[in-house]
Amino acid sequence: MKHVLVVDDVQDNITLLTFDLEDDKFDVIPALDGQSCIDRARIKPTPDIILLDIHMPGIDGIKTLEMLKDDEDTKDIPVIMVSASDTESSIVQAIDLGAHDFVTKPIDYPVLAARMRSALRLSEALKALEHANIELNTLATTDSLTGTYNRRHFFTLSKKEASKKSRYNRHLSIMMIDIDFFKNVNDTYGHAAGDVALKCLIDTIHGARRNYDIVGRLGGEEFAICSPDANLDGANILAERIRSMCEKMPINFQEHNFSITVSIGITELRDNEDFDTALQRSDELLYKAKENGRNQIISGL
Repeated sequence: MKHVLVVDDVQDNITLLTFDLEDDKFDVIPALDGQSCIDRARIKPTPDIILLDIHMPGIDGIKTLEMLKDDEDTKDIPVIMVSASDTESSIVQAIDLGAHDFVTKPIDYPVLAARMRSALRLSEALKALEHANIELNTLATTDSLTGTYNRRHFFTLSKKEASKKSRYNRHLSIMMIDIDFFKNVNDTYGHAAGDVALKCLIDTIHGARRNYDIVGRLGGEEFAICSPDANLDGANILAERIRSMCEKMPINFQEHNFSITVSIGITELRDNEDFDTALQRSDELLYKAKENGRNQIISGL
């Protein structure tokens, strides 16, 4: 059932309109003035549509509309203005402020109903478009398996932080993380078990990192973290937390129980150095950690 907020300073006008609206299966929310309209429009669930009289004492319809459109919680609710005349300048002003449409008094209900249907269709289409855009953005920026940033978006965000480091003389650390002997996990327990291990690792990383650390899957079992405002010592503390948590973490898949370890390479972005160069250095340090026996951290400048 759709919720319609009917705003009019004359109770009889609301009562008469309510009969038709309820026959059309609308749930009617009455308001006798502009402030009541604003207050009730903010109550969850918010109205699906608002019928707003232009001429009211106190806060008139135009000012009420302006306040609705300035409020993040109510700005997308379609509003149909109700006016005693179709020639007054306030109608033009209302449309410019974002009103969807208008009807004149006395209200011809079939006309109003048609305009309400139009407004609701547009509102639903815009919500569907917004939802689709969110999904597309998620697909474009997120690794589908682990839910963390994909390679491309990791680089985009990290390079922005690298620019800030250069401008404001801040620290920025970069670490590369790789699961040790990951091929053995896939070969022994199957690729589905390997996927579970990757998800467990990223859950561990997200549980250990700061909210503003940037985490990305660069490919396969290889992940990276860009840590703004963290020097090498701070990054080592984070890396050791991740390494230790992984080592102790049991992974259960079907009838299999196993664990993983990780090797980590860490560096800090140097002055006047580009991000790609620093990331390559952290990757080289990662491979030194593997050559030295794995399940360890090697850091350096």
